[in-house]
Amino acid sequence: MPLIRRTALSAAAAALALTLTACTSGDDAEDPNPEGTETQGAGQESGEAAGSTEDTGSAEAAGLDPNDLPDPVASQEIPATVEGDDTATMTVELFPLKRQGETVVAQFAFTVNSDKADDDDDGDDLYGYLGDASWTPFLVDSQNLRKHHVLKYSVDRAQTGYQSTTFKPGQTHYAFAVFAAPPPDVDKVEVSVVDGMNLVTGVTIS
Repeated sequence: MPLIRRTALSAAAAALALTLTACTSGDDAEDPNPEGTETQGAGQESGEAAGSTEDTGSAEAAGLDPNDLPDPVASQEIPATVEGDDTATMTVELFPLKRQGETVVAQFAFTVNSDKADDDDDGDDLYGYLGDASWTPFLVDSQNLRKHHVLKYSVDRAQTGYQSTTFKPGQTHYAFAVFAAPPPDVDKVEVSVVDGMNLVTGVTIS
């Protein structure tokens, strides 16, 4: 998959995000990992609209058209954990944010770059490739100083499971996550996509 030119990111905004403690989605701030948690309002409807529990990791499951993928709003290479390859990286892409009622849907792509690809290798899941890092995305509404974690509905509804699908280097794993939407007058937010990737600033919500 061709690499996209990296989007310029702001270190100052990253520092701001780390200082924010307010949250618009209740106790999500205390437990940013939504796996195994209970339902929470709009998460079900928007999660179903974003993707399907079938064929997890495909573009369709993330709510994307594989024949007409949008241009990413940000892309960056981060280290990846691949056995026997200390130089492996992962290209992480963020696609445009979509407002759906009281929620915002984010969609992502993860592609591992490694010379150790083997046809007999079953690959690994996102959790394994990230190593010590984690995939706990969140939004920052800097206008109202609020931090939005993934809604607690279940990992299959509000966020793609990162231990449910394996993929090989060179293949792309697509994913989605659903957040409580900021107020209607907020049309731009900052996005923390994954550990090791710079905070993406000024992302428009369409």
